[in-house]
Amino acid sequence: MSGRPESDLAPVRTAVRARDPISQAGVVAQLGADPGDGDPAGFRPVVVTGDDATADVLVIVGDTVDEWLLAQLDALAAVPGGAPRPVLVVGQLDDTAGLQAIEAGGLSMVRRAESTAPLLREVVRAAARGEARLPTDLLSSLLTRVGRAQRQVLAPRGLTILPLSPRQLAVLRMIAAGADTATIARDLSYSERSIKNIVHEITVQLGVRNRTQAVAHAIREGLI
Repeated sequence: MSGRPESDLAPVRTAVRARDPISQAGVVAQLGADPGDGDPAGFRPVVVTGDDATADVLVIVGDTVDEWLLAQLDALAAVPGGAPRPVLVVGQLDDTAGLQAIEAGGLSMVRRAESTAPLLREVVRAAARGEARLPTDLLSSLLTRVGRAQRQVLAPRGLTILPLSPRQLAVLRMIAAGADTATIARDLSYSERSIKNIVHEITVQLGVRNRTQAVAHAIREGLI
């Protein structure tokens, strides 16, 4: 058994929307890169589609959180059910811009300068699962300002702005308690390969090199 349901392995159909063709082509190339460049086996493949209407995730690329980008989010919010979940790739992203995007429904963001192919694909996969993703430094500075966004935007959609999903937090807590991969897999009813994949997700999302640094970061930030 893989330890993952079939729906967790199905391809994530992803569309890309940008204001200029160079940005569009660059993000499409990143999403379509060879999974062997750093994605561990067992992750859902990301498949680029030109049809926004059938996409699971829509990657919106912009220089800033401006009127054009916010209009794209507004248009998605107006779609009655079945709209793709947005992922924003933004050149300039500070606290004010981040909060504007969150309030408009942009729950996952990546700075363009930090947008490596493995990170972008992981953010896309997380969005398809209904999990928000933000740059770690932006998340830390926004946590004291997002009370209204949490109540009005995230909670009604059953989403969270925490940097790790409940599944990832459960694995990280067991690592912090000294459990090895085999023990975590047995207790959480996953395969060992799936646990290794989840640990990789955690290190990518937190921007750390290994599980020890992940535990230290999570304790320091009060996540566990």
